Amino acid sequence: MAKVPKHIGKGEGGAGIAQLPAIFYDLIDDLNELRNKQIALLQKLDADAGTADTDYAATLTPAPLKTVKE
Repeated sequence: MAKVPKHIGKGEGGAGIAQLPAIFYDLIDDLNELRNKQIALLQKLDADAGTADTDYAATLTPAPLKTVKE
């Protein structure tokens, strides 16, 4: 995981700018992991007979991420 400096590219001779791609890629990975865990939880709720008769995956699944890694 990338460490986010307090000041990116300010007073560092530009060294902080080179870290931006790593920071953004790690953020995308974190968002993907959270999204995948939410989807898994919704699927588990749908499979559980003890929950209300609601299609949780159909109603609460988040949209695909707009930000992707190239």
